[in-house]
Amino acid sequence: MTTDARASQVASQVAGSLMGLAFLLLAASPGWSAEDAALTAAPQKLIEDTADQIVSILSQKDQPADVRIGEIEKIAYEIFDFTTMSKLVLARKWRKLSNEQKGEFVREFKRSLARTYGTRLDRYDQEKVEVYRTQIEPRDDVSIKTRIVGGQYGGAEVAYRLRKRIDRWRIIDVVIEGVSLVSNYRSQFAEILNKGTIEDLLEKLRDKNFELTDGA
Repeated sequence: MTTDARASQVASQVAGSLMGLAFLLLAASPGWSAEDAALTAAPQKLIEDTADQIVSILSQKDQPADVRIGEIEKIAYEIFDFTTMSKLVLARKWRKLSNEQKGEFVREFKRSLARTYGTRLDRYDQEKVEVYRTQIEPRDDVSIKTRIVGGQYGGAEVAYRLRKRIDRWRIIDVVIEGVSLVSNYRSQFAEILNKGTIEDLLEKLRDKNFELTDGA
């Protein structure tokens, strides 16, 4: 065998080995298995359908902002898991609450969170939203990452983390331009609880929600 032929054979073997390694890596990657694709299909569809609804609402520029925000809040009531989110923002403090306190906290937090979500999204002039990545998280949660296409805020990103409860997927966190709503609330609430009690926190939530309702 000539030197050129031997070199060609070695190159072919190396290329074949690299292709085989690439295939194995892709097969082992969480984003490439049929099982993972099946897991992410339902939450991805939920987010895509929700994004279409929100874009439709935000396109109604003839409507007052409060009306648009109110419509987005209604969507949030349907797709957010407020109980799980309440547990996440209060962390260890949650277990110290009475059942009555837990119930009241979820109710007040639901109103505040839905309003915050609606208000932040209403800032965007969305023309289209595309899902550009899905990711499996611990506990079989699924993250759906979306990007605004077109308009003044083209390229802005909103990511959703979802968890399945019984037979239904629900959102347990939203990250808007790198800011997690759950983490943001956790920091705010921790500051209040470090200086006061859960009753102080509930009172602040009630007052804030009253102001939002009264100003609507």
